Amino acid sequence: MERPMKYTLPLMCVVAFLFIMSFNGCSNNNTVTPVVTDQQVLQQMVKGIDSVAEFSTSDEATIDDNGLKDPDYSGAAKEAAYFSGHMRVFVGDSLKPLRWGRHIFWTQIVRNYNIVMQGDTAALVTITKTIPGEFWIGFGTVVSDTAQIDTVVHKPFTEQTTRNVLFRRIANTSVLERNWLPVAITLVQGKSQTTNPFLLASVEVIDSIRHYDTTITDPLTTWFKLGILHGSIPRFIAGDSILVRASVLSSDDSNEVVVLRHSVAARGLINRVRMNLISVTGGPTTHLRVYERRFRATLPLIALLGRYNALVDVFSHGSLYSLTDPFMNEFWGSPYIVVR
Repeated sequence: MERPMKYTLPLMCVVAFLFIMSFNGCSNNNTVTPVVTDQQVLQQMVKGIDSVAEFSTSDEATIDDNGLKDPDYSGAAKEAAYFSGHMRVFVGDSLKPLRWGRHIFWTQIVRNYNIVMQGDTAALVTITKTIPGEFWIGFGTVVSDTAQIDTVVHKPFTEQTTRNVLFRRIANTSVLERNWLPVAITLVQGKSQTTNPFLLASVEVIDSIRHYDTTITDPLTTWFKLGILHGSIPRFIAGDSILVRASVLSSDDSNEVVVLRHSVAARGLINRVRMNLISVTGGPTTHLRVYERRFRATLPLIALLGRYNALVDVFSHGSLYSLTDPFMNEFWGSPYIVVR
């Protein structure tokens, strides 16, 4: 009976020695375990939960044309040649802006998340992005239905976008991710860091088939609930025809350039179409211009649901038609869902 004890004691000693060495090793480690807070968890949830992230992370993709594009274009269509002909000086009205678009410097985007705790029951996350880039304009002529771009102008810009997300506390556990639920989201508002001669006054979205009609006058206080209850993000059936109407107050005698961007997801293709000017009132120093355009709700063939932004993008006349005027812009983007 003594033989087992002979082997057991040394084994116990070895185990005790390894335990002590392991403990000492951990105590000498200078790595500090980061403290996880509600604020850190909320920031990660904004970037990681599909019901929020597919809207909030698509803002940059929605406005990025990646350079020169036709005024109306679809990301699914084959691109025309960017440049043809030789460089020459712009003279009077001999050249027209034929292709244009933003080129965003993706690696220089700065994203900030300001989190305000509303007592112990709610949290407001404000997502602010500073987006630098260049606005490219291809001036040229059309000869025999062929566009020839002779001069390309690059105008630097910095856009700032803002969107709000509201969270509710649903539990109080040690696993912080389980304690919070996103419940509502606003539109995104973007502006160039210039003094614009106009402001976007309202955007109306209408789907007569679904009896949906809403007018937005303040994008950052207009909330859509996440879910399917009353007041939730609008849901359209694939194939629906949706009317978007935008009102612009302006001191500029020349009409703005207003485009509608739609069906853009975080990893989707861009669709950009010009909005049509339907009325002008006021004057001589203040003009109220109303623009509108329809688009069709679409889904990829294999998808049953898609989360998108529909964005009204307004540029000053000089942004596009002048060589020297700075880039001046404002846009509002509304979330919407398409289902089969």
